Amino acid sequence: MKVVILGAGRRGIRLARHLVEENKDVIIIDEDLDDVNTAMSKVDCLAVKGSGTSLEDLSDAGLADADAFIALTGSDEINLVSSGIAASEFNVPLTIASIRNLSYTGYSGIGTSLMGITHIVNPTQEVAEYIYQDVERGIYSDIISFENSSLLLYNVYVEKDSPYTNHMVKELRKSINANFIIAALLRNGEALVPSGDTIVRVGDTLSLVAREESVDSILSSVGRKSMKAKRIVIVGATQVADFLLKAIPQYQHRDIALIDMDKEVCEKMATLYPDVLILNADITNEAVFEEENLGGYDLILCLTYNDELNIITASYAKHFGIKTSIALVNQNPNYVRMASHLNIDSIISTQDVTVDSLMRFMHGQNVSSIHSLFDGQIEAFEFEITEDNPIIGCALKDIDMRGKGIIAGVTKKDGKTLIPGGLYVIEQGDVIISVIERKSTDFIQKLLHVGDKKDSDES
Repeated sequence: MKVVILGAGRRGIRLARHLVEENKDVIIIDEDLDDVNTAMSKVDCLAVKGSGTSLEDLSDAGLADADAFIALTGSDEINLVSSGIAASEFNVPLTIASIRNLSYTGYSGIGTSLMGITHIVNPTQEVAEYIYQDVERGIYSDIISFENSSLLLYNVYVEKDSPYTNHMVKELRKSINANFIIAALLRNGEALVPSGDTIVRVGDTLSLVAREESVDSILSSVGRKSMKAKRIVIVGATQVADFLLKAIPQYQHRDIALIDMDKEVCEKMATLYPDVLILNADITNEAVFEEENLGGYDLILCLTYNDELNIITASYAKHFGIKTSIALVNQNPNYVRMASHLNIDSIISTQDVTVDSLMRFMHGQNVSSIHSLFDGQIEAFEFEITEDNPIIGCALKDIDMRGKGIIAGVTKKDGKTLIPGGLYVIEQGDVIISVIERKSTDFIQKLLHVGDKKDSDES
C-alpha cells in the first residue's frame, strides 16, 4: 500500500512512523525543506519538498499510483484543496483531510460530501468525544473503549504494594474475582504481549481488557474505585471544551464550572451555556481553588492550549481535594508517560487520538477501531469477522500468533461480550479485539485477515 502524507509536522511524522512499521510505502511532502529533512531523519521513508496545491508537486510525490492521501498541514484550506485534487485529478481511492474550522464542517461534520474527500477528521472533535466517553464511564486511567464492543482496555501501574507484584500473568485471573485478560505489558520502556508465565514486576504498566461489570473488582484489587463524576471543573474555554459541553446533557450543566482568563471568551460561553458556572479567573492563582471551593468537585479537566499549564494544574488540583484529574496535551505526546508519576489520572494526547482515528480509516472496511498503546509499540484492533475470512471455524489455540499478539475479546452478533479462552471457535459476525506488537502488525493482520475487504478491493 502506497500512502502520501501532506505535512511533515508532529502528526504527519507520527502517522508515517506507524505506517512504515506496518511495511507501508510512505512518502511525505511539505513546503518547508527543514521539516522535510527532519522527517527523513526520524522516519525511514522518502520526504520531498513541494506544495499540496501544485499538480506538478503532487505528481512528483507519487500521487498517480497512491492508494491513500492524507492531508495534515496546519491549514484547513490547504488540506481541503489538496485532498480534493487528490480525489478528482489523481483518482486516489482513499483521501483524508484534517479540518478544525467549524465553518467548513459544522458540529455534526460533513461526512464525504465535500470535494469527493473520503473522510474528514476534526482533531478537536475526536478529542472531545474521547474525553466524553472517558467521563461517562467513570474511570480515568487511560481507558480505551471500542466502537462496537462494550469491552474496555485500560492501564494499571504496578505499585510496590500491588497484589499483582511477583505473580505470573496466568495466576492473576485466578486470584482476582473478575473476568479480564492482561493483553500487553510495558517494562522499562519496552512493550510486549505477555505469556501466561510472564512474571509481573514493580513498575510495570499492564494493559487489561475486561468487561465493564468487572472493572470495579479489578480496580478494588489495586486500591482504586470507579466513580462517575457528578461535579466537573473545566479549565480552558477552548474548542475542545465547547464540543464537550455540547455532548454533555444540558441537565448536567448546573454541576459544571468553566474557568478561563479571557473575559470576552467567558462572556461568549456564558451565553452559549447559561446553566454552566463561568468563572473569569487565573487558575494558577491559589485563591481561586479556595474562593470557589473547587476542592469539592469530583473531576478537573485541564483543556487549555498550554500543555505545561494543563499538566501542572491537573497535578496541583489533587492537593485541594479534587478526586480525579485529566490533562490534555496538544504538542508533546511524550508527556503521556508522566501521568502515573504526577498523580494525574489520565493525560490525553491530541496527536495520539487523531493518529488512531486516521489509522482506523487506513486499515480496511471491517476495522471499526484502532488504538495505539505505549508510545505506539502496541496496537489494539477492533474488527469484524466477515463471511470470507478463512479463520472462521478455527479455535484460538490453533491460531499461531507466535507470541506477538493476542485475541483479547469477542463481541457476538447479539451484543454479548466475552474474554475468550483457547477453545473458543471463531464465528462469522464476531467482532474481535486483538492486541498486537506493532513490529508484527503486518504479520498478524495477514494472519487474522484484518482489513480483508479493503485489501481484496484493491487487488
